[in-house]
Amino acid sequence: MALSPADFKAALGRFASGVTVVTLRDPDAGPDGDAGHHGMTASAFCSLSLDPPLVLVCVGNRGDTHARLLRADGFAINILNDAQVDVSNRFAGWGSPGGSPWDGLSFQLGAVSGARLIDGSLATLDCKRWNRLDGGDHSIFIGEVHATTLRGETLRDEAQSELSPLLYFSGRYRTVGTAP
Repeated sequence: MALSPADFKAALGRFASGVTVVTLRDPDAGPDGDAGHHGMTASAFCSLSLDPPLVLVCVGNRGDTHARLLRADGFAINILNDAQVDVSNRFAGWGSPGGSPWDGLSFQLGAVSGARLIDGSLATLDCKRWNRLDGGDHSIFIGEVHATTLRGETLRDEAQSELSPLLYFSGRYRTVGTAP
């Protein structure tokens, strides 16, 4: 009996993952405004190597983000906190129709990628594209991390325990509960 795509997707949904927004600056776009900046919500993200510092994100081959990542020299990963559900929804295409997902968001520009680093994220990773690998109906984009920003990096250890990531599990957003 062949595995159905629905069963495979349901099984993978039982794995809790952090929520990120991948951002990039499209080199083919004009120099000003939101048009040259793009973002996509992604949960298929993880660290790959410490030396060199590498991360990976998996992006569907048919999407607009894939084509833009192929053109871009770099990208950024914005690791969202539990108060950024709206940010995740905007870049997942669930925002207000007709508006830019950037409307009302504050950000900085990554020095390496030129991508927008979303303020308030738990962490941002500014990456130069290192490689792209085939992954079936997705591509695996590997980025070499050149800079990071950390929310709460100056907090005492006990205050850092208050940092709360946005998680996605079984088709819903979740947060971290108290440790057992």
